[in-house]
Amino acid sequence: MDKKSFFILCALFATLSFSVSATSALVPSIASYFGASKILAGKLVWIYMLPYGVCALLWAPLSKRFSLKKMIIFNLLLFSLSSLLVSGASSLEIAFLGRLGMGIFGSSFIPLSLIIIGKEIEENLRPRYIGFLFSLSFFSSLCGVFLSGIVFWRIIYLLPSLSAFVLFFLSIFFLKDFCYQRRFKISYLDVFKERKVLRLFMIISLCSFFYHSIHQWLGVYLANLNFDQFLISSVFTISALVAIVGENIGGFFASRFGKIKTTSLGLLSMSIFLFSLLFIKKWLIFILVIFWGLGWSFNHVGLSSILTSLPDEFLGESCSLNSSLRFFFGGLGSYLGGKSISISGFKIHFLLIGLFIFLLSINLKKFLITEGGRYGT
Repeated sequence: MDKKSFFILCALFATLSFSVSATSALVPSIASYFGASKILAGKLVWIYMLPYGVCALLWAPLSKRFSLKKMIIFNLLLFSLSSLLVSGASSLEIAFLGRLGMGIFGSSFIPLSLIIIGKEIEENLRPRYIGFLFSLSFFSSLCGVFLSGIVFWRIIYLLPSLSAFVLFFLSIFFLKDFCYQRRFKISYLDVFKERKVLRLFMIISLCSFFYHSIHQWLGVYLANLNFDQFLISSVFTISALVAIVGENIGGFFASRFGKIKTTSLGLLSMSIFLFSLLFIKKWLIFILVIFWGLGWSFNHVGLSSILTSLPDEFLGESCSLNSSLRFFFGGLGSYLGGKSISISGFKIHFLLIGLFIFLLSINLKKFLITEGGRYGT
């Protein structure tokens, strides 16, 4: 892959990720600005994630019919306009509409990039490329979270709008015309007929559901502990900073010690964070959130590396399914997490999700490795 194209892929990840975690941190502030409840403003998270999850299914089938370059250019322009709509929103309803558009058009960036990585990069090098791309994504998320504590919330959506607009023009002139056209066919059912692949996507869906049922409400939890916006953003900043390092370390671990072991270690780290929240004093969260950021990054790069090791006949659909299921079940986790918290409170919610994640971590190898063999362990 040429350097200019890889730079554009890196910039796509960074642009997409800038406002994701920042939105979770900004929910209390945006709710206050529009005079709405925090639970209602939390819709800014899942109204982005659910359509993202559904629309991500479109891109693998379309990649068989259209040039990936044309698809990326088209979605960059519409993503830019959608993010601009959020930035200039005069009401919470308009902000919801803009976030909806960001989810629909932003859903193309990661699956199309993973298809390119899977096609253009040698298998033994893919975990490192993926680790670098997602660490850059986490760094962008870190910048967004950090700025959310010190700048007006509208800036957090204006910057990715401008970035996507610049990338729109750069992609026209410098992005290689990646083209993997073949007979158009929507074959997601064929993917799920493969038992090992089905189990992998079940794990991806569960991990995303559990993670976002916690992460998207962490800002509200901290606000209830009387943290101001700067302190809330600081906690998210630490988590994102650790995740940047974790993506690179996790990529190395996955190449050296195995992808499943790396994923299990990440899940165990996440459960430690949740169990700790039941007992610690609130200021220790600045230290313990390290386990959360490191755990998610290990889990993320481990599962993504297994994904790109799938046979070629599954790769395109699997990359779209990966983004689709992550965001759909992430959005569902965010939505149902809010319901769970409103009924049982934060402590019970943390305990239940922590137990589920811990059980998943110690049984992951048994679940993914079947008698018929496995992919990318």
